[in-house]
Amino acid sequence: MPDEQLPERGDVFATSFCQFPGTDPMDVHEVVRGELGEPNLAVLPQLADRGVGADTVGRSATMLADLGFDLQPHGWRVGVTDGIDARRARSILRSDENLLADILGAEQKPAQRLKLTVLGPFSLVASLFLSNGERSLSDHGARRDIIASYAHGVREHLERLARITCVRSFTVQLDELLFSDVLDGTIKTASGYRTLRSIPRSEVRSAYQDFLAVLIADQSKFEVHPVVNLPSADEQWIQRVDLLNQAGITGLIIDPQVLNHRKWERVAGFVEGHGQIFLQVLTPGLPAPGVVEAVHSILRPWRQLGLGEGQLGSLTLMPRGDFSQSTSAQVVDTLGKLSAYAQALEQTRVDA
Repeated sequence: MPDEQLPERGDVFATSFCQFPGTDPMDVHEVVRGELGEPNLAVLPQLADRGVGADTVGRSATMLADLGFDLQPHGWRVGVTDGIDARRARSILRSDENLLADILGAEQKPAQRLKLTVLGPFSLVASLFLSNGERSLSDHGARRDIIASYAHGVREHLERLARITCVRSFTVQLDELLFSDVLDGTIKTASGYRTLRSIPRSEVRSAYQDFLAVLIADQSKFEVHPVVNLPSADEQWIQRVDLLNQAGITGLIIDPQVLNHRKWERVAGFVEGHGQIFLQVLTPGLPAPGVVEAVHSILRPWRQLGLGEGQLGSLTLMPRGDFSQSTSAQVVDTLGKLSAYAQALEQTRVDA
């Protein structure tokens, strides 16, 4: 472990979602390392095309500490002895960790920062089933135990990566695409005939606080920066953001295309509270605006909200959506343009 911490970033840079097409992670790493090298933020690729165990839920379930799981016709089940699919999922994750170590070890100046993606704790709980076949979300004790196990498992994943690589700063994207359903009580039971009752806000806030406390424990070893991915189009997005912010979340992924004025005002408050905004600005495969046009489209609402150009360091640029359905050429083109946009915004910040 290093004797000194990395300097805190205050620049504009680009990164990506972690989902990519194909089955060969080496091919994806070559693109990622080439297009998202410093000062940008490279990612640990996920390739769901590899099949069972590489899917979103299976990969995140792999990080449950001391909890076995297996795959049933209705989905991933926890609290059982590991099945063959669970062992395959664990093997894929270990292989990805070792490949990253090999790739970084071969670099002349290895990067010390990395972004990775896992399901948010409540989206994972909502996606898992108990041994009796019911959703784990339905049982208070199961929710508590799974989230606690998950927090320690994700932390162990980061510790393994820090041990075998030179990475000393991890941005952990928590995909909470089911968060609203959990809070609103719209998750269906296993039978599908009714819905589970909503989870109390106080429980969600407390569970998230405990989850984050484990995740960011002992920052002297390495830095951990959690960022939450919520559906920006959610009508109650502001309330969800407030709840997560109260729990300690200081990084948000947003899609500016679906933000109204009130949501933009909440973004401004988040920035003024020293939060980090990951802005989705470019859809893979669609025509991309030039650098000047793209920068102006970002600066326009920024200035209208009264935010200064010196605060642009709160921004990180991302594609609008992942690359799971993209070609290699589209990935390279999108990341290249995002990097150019970020450089132009960074120059604007420096000149302010």
